Amino acid sequence: MRKHSSCLVFQLLVSILLTSMVGFAGNEPIRLRVERVQNGNWDYFIEKVIDDRSPEQGFANLWHRDGTGKYKSFSSEINGGSKLAISNFLMYGLPRNPEARPMQIRILDCKIRENNEIKHVSGQVSLKVQFEMEKDWGTQVLTSYAMKLNYTRSINNLESIEPHLRKVLANSLKYIHQWVKKESATNILLAKGLQLSFKNYEEEDTDTIYYHKDRALSFDDFRAKPPRNNKFQAAIFPSFGYDLHRELKEGFIHIHVILKVYMIRSASWASALIKSNYSLNHEQRHFDLVKLVSERFKSKLISEKLNLDNYEGIINVEYLEFYREMNRLQDKYDQETNHGMNKPKQDDWNRWIDAELNMLQTTPNK
Repeated sequence: MRKHSSCLVFQLLVSILLTSMVGFAGNEPIRLRVERVQNGNWDYFIEKVIDDRSPEQGFANLWHRDGTGKYKSFSSEINGGSKLAISNFLMYGLPRNPEARPMQIRILDCKIRENNEIKHVSGQVSLKVQFEMEKDWGTQVLTSYAMKLNYTRSINNLESIEPHLRKVLANSLKYIHQWVKKESATNILLAKGLQLSFKNYEEEDTDTIYYHKDRALSFDDFRAKPPRNNKFQAAIFPSFGYDLHRELKEGFIHIHVILKVYMIRSASWASALIKSNYSLNHEQRHFDLVKLVSERFKSKLISEKLNLDNYEGIINVEYLEFYREMNRLQDKYDQETNHGMNKPKQDDWNRWIDAELNMLQTTPNK
């Protein structure tokens, strides 16, 4: 009787153990452990995680052995749901500093698939993510990361799945941490700020005179043939433009703006009848007005809060606005001075232009 009783107890214990193992294999979700992947300072933090996986995909297809000893596949999830669990891991795996620059991770693919090999189970953890930054105009893709990790396990050892999943997720965070560290000094997408500098282009060529405060115009600069039956005795065609050069140094975009204030000799003319210092001064003041507008353009850019993502567009819009101002100011000057015939008004404009230029040309470069 005692021997028979001991045998029954042993069979009961084996039955309970098998039932427990089968129940775990079929019902227990994967328990993903959140961990800090990287310590220390970081200029960025993961602000949010966007799950762009296909909803029909399913997270994990696993294998187990049921109570009858048959091998069966089943669908599994992460405890709390894969969307929340993976997002928490990716958001808190790197240092979080709200004062740093925000970055987001877009999950394109994350799944576990297993095959039954009879003697063992072979599995693969797949991950594809995209690292992004939100800009004023939309989403800027920085880089992407993809990894597939193969593993094998015994049919009853489901606990071994979680470390493989955690390793794949951790590697994606290590990748972006190293990528930023490597790229931050030279990749314009990671620029921390923008700095402006200005230079005046002053070199002459055979047909173009670039404005220089110590280089006054002479009638030799008016080389076009005067048109017939023209009511004016002289005409000058000054204008301004700019060249823009960009370079990235130590994480900052340095914008070098080269201002070009010029007049074209072959488009400017003067009648021999008015070649006097007074009439030459009137034409010189047309040139000075263009210089004045270019200095205003410069001052506006210095005070402008330029957008890192669209500074060229902003600079161009401001240029067009000041180009229109140049034309308005030139027309007003000619109207009020009657093209130089009204001497008191000409004197007023002379004084005003000199005062404005003296004030604006002392504006320091940014």
